Amino acid sequence: MKNRILIVCLLFLSVASILFLYHFRVEADSRTQQSVNGAAFSHDLFNQVLQEHVDKAGRVNYTKLKANREKLEKYLDMLAVANPTELSYNAQLAFWVNAYNALVIKGVINHYPTTSVRKVKWFGGFFYRLKFQVAGKTYTLNQIEHGIIREEFADPRVHFILVCASSSCPPIENRVFSAEDIEQRLETATFNFIQNPENIKLDRDKRRVYLSKIFKWYETDFYEGYDGVADFLADYLLPEDADFVSAENVKFHYLDYDWTLNDQNK
Repeated sequence: MKNRILIVCLLFLSVASILFLYHFRVEADSRTQQSVNGAAFSHDLFNQVLQEHVDKAGRVNYTKLKANREKLEKYLDMLAVANPTELSYNAQLAFWVNAYNALVIKGVINHYPTTSVRKVKWFGGFFYRLKFQVAGKTYTLNQIEHGIIREEFADPRVHFILVCASSSCPPIENRVFSAEDIEQRLETATFNFIQNPENIKLDRDKRRVYLSKIFKWYETDFYEGYDGVADFLADYLLPEDADFVSAENVKFHYLDYDWTLNDQNK
């Protein structure tokens, strides 16, 4: 009798383990090419993908891209074996931002059709359970964002060029970033995001500022060279608006975040 109970318990644990691993599995592509010299690395293939599948509003034609994914896959093959440590500071930042944005798109088309990245994996797992190979190592999107981009480059403006394939995140641009243009485009993307009334709203009557939740989730980043969110915003607002958001009696409130997929076909 005891043996039967033990066998039943072991079978139950085995089934439970299989179900757990199924729901919490990772997805990593196998890349076996030889290392790509960092100095010769090109983002041209991804640039072609963006030009062909992203509109001016930052919406992606995932249906078309899923059916024509060869260029994206070849670019990911290059990312997998690249050596970005040989690049300049700006080129490394451009490398990781382009890589992050490309892998977000890859994660979406792997599970398309879907209406939101939050439906791809349980409990936000799109960002911390899907795994990809970049620069000879395996990373999740969260590891790239938090462990590399935020940690090594420490620039709050990156939050306005990293995309999460959702309606409330910054729109993906239809061209890649490069060492030559990333500084200017960081400034432009930050300005455009803050000037968009869907992301920042001032209510002078109620003494409130309504902000994108990006400023809540990454609040500590806005102390990098600034005295917090209000001080950061002041650089991108008209003087009277900057004075308003910096006033002591003004309260910050955060807008609901729309996780609907940035899909041209929806």
